[in-house]
Amino acid sequence: MNDQTNIEKPINTSLAELLDQCGTGGESNPIMLPQSWTQGRTAFGGVSTALAYHAASHIENELPPLRSAQIAFTGPLYGTLKAETKMLRRGRNTAFVQSDLYGEKGLGLHCGFIFAAARTTQITASDMDPPDFPPIPGDEQVHSGPPQFFTSNMEFVGKRIDTAKKTNRLTRWMRLKERTGLDPVTEILLMGDSLPPSIMGMLDKNAMVSSMNWQVNIIADEIASENGWWLIDSRTHHADHGASSQFMSVWNSKRELIATGMQSVAYYA
Repeated sequence: MNDQTNIEKPINTSLAELLDQCGTGGESNPIMLPQSWTQGRTAFGGVSTALAYHAASHIENELPPLRSAQIAFTGPLYGTLKAETKMLRRGRNTAFVQSDLYGEKGLGLHCGFIFAAARTTQITASDMDPPDFPPIPGDEQVHSGPPQFFTSNMEFVGKRIDTAKKTNRLTRWMRLKERTGLDPVTEILLMGDSLPPSIMGMLDKNAMVSSMNWQVNIIADEIASENGWWLIDSRTHHADHGASSQFMSVWNSKRELIATGMQSVAYYA
């Protein structure tokens, strides 16, 4: 017998399957996180945020749309995970929901989700400079990451980051492979964190980086894009004392702004 037949391959679990495991959270809904959704020693931040949101969105029926989220990456998440949710306040038009994700080392993700109904307003504003838009990739151009890394579930062109080019800004079209039937907000929360921290584009050598906090605001009322492609833009606007601050945005194929964000990132260089 060929010994290679005994080599275990990473389990391929889709996002939809992980969301089904998560359900409404709690002890009765354990989530078996495979290596294919990790980055290093922890879950990919986008998938842990998507799981926490999924549980939060099922805390009651008829929640308003998600408007904003605050995510704290408090520790490593791996192995068997569990979501716990709590309604902090339910008003007539707004709901504040806490959603935490626990792993084998305890609390790993602490989230606050704000669901709010739309209101008619007299004052509106739209003052966001768009990034440069490269052409939407053709199918013959795309590839995925290695099977033991979360990018194995995604498609993109070239490298997510080219360390030979020193830059404080990363901009890439990114797409989730298996996205049929997904809630669009879940998809955006997942894909919004799919680029490396933009501070990595400024480093002269390999160094450890780790996102600490993430603020996300959902801008669009309708979330859709051609063939699942999202343009993810991330720009470091300040870095010192081992912490960087980066602005982030997500755009669709029509060059419409879908979501904005901001992250605080620890770096060791």
